[in-house]
Amino acid sequence: MSKVLIDKNDEVDLEVTSQDQKMINLFGRLNNRKHELLKMKAYKQEALEKSGDARDEIFLADDDAKFNYTMGQAFLETDKVESETLVERFIEKLETEIKQIDSEVSAINSKHQELKVLLYAKFKNSINLEE
Repeated sequence: MSKVLIDKNDEVDLEVTSQDQKMINLFGRLNNRKHELLKMKAYKQEALEKSGDARDEIFLADDDAKFNYTMGQAFLETDKVESETLVERFIEKLETEIKQIDSEVSAINSKHQELKVLLYAKFKNSINLEE
C-alpha cells in the first residue's frame, strides 16, 4: 500500500494492485513504441522526399542517360526507364510503410485513451500520464 497525494493537503492510502501495475507498465511500453514509430516515420518521410527529388531528376534527364542505383553497398547502372521503375517501387513501398506506421500509432493512441480513463478514474491527479 502506498500513500498518494490527491490534494495538496490530503494524503490518501491507495493500494496499487498488480492489475493497476500491469496497466501502468502497458501504458509505458506503448508510449515507448509510439516514440520509436514516430522516429521511424520521420526517417521514412525524409527518404520519401529524397526519392521524389530523384524521380524528378530522372524525369528531366535525357532518354539515353545512365544512372547509378544504390542497393546496400553496391551500385547498379540502369537506364532511364529502369531507374524510373525502381524509384517508383521504392516510393510506393515507403508510402505503404508510412501508412502502416500511422495505423499502428492510431491504435496506440486509442489504447492510451482507454488506459488513461481507467487509471485517472482510480488515481485521479496522483498519476501523470501526459507527455
